Amino acid sequence: MYSYYYDMYRSGPARKINEEIITYEHALELIKESVGDEKEDEMFYEQLIKVAPNQKEKDIITSIRDDERKHNQILKDLYYEFTGFMMPQDLSAVLPAPIENYKEALEKALFGELEAVKKYRKIMGAMPDEESRTLLMSIMTDEIRHANKYNFLIATQK
Repeated sequence: MYSYYYDMYRSGPARKINEEIITYEHALELIKESVGDEKEDEMFYEQLIKVAPNQKEKDIITSIRDDERKHNQILKDLYYEFTGFMMPQDLSAVLPAPIENYKEALEKALFGELEAVKKYRKIMGAMPDEESRTLLMSIMTDEIRHANKYNFLIATQK
């Protein structure tokens, strides 16, 4: 469970040196924010699947969308484990605008995945135990794989 001394260590002098080091409370806020982000990504990828030009690309994006669903559940579980509270049902997820340019949408997805890696790296650094750090590392490596898949899809566009 959460340790007062751990948080004191995380919020000490090292925190002021590097913005990558965040407090446990900040990590919980980022987890809560990330649940909404993962849901919005899932909806965006649903649209991307519909406009993908062939089955191979649809399958690649579908695998990414499925990972985002898994991440959403992991984050909700972590939030519950640390707070004892269920994550409130987020009905504020914004439907993405219709996709007009497939390649631009792939690029948007790529940079979204790269930003997610940065966020999860910060959260991971504030986790109080090995199990939660392992789960965050799993999400981070999935996001890196997703970025590589989007790079592949972008490179195959004419």
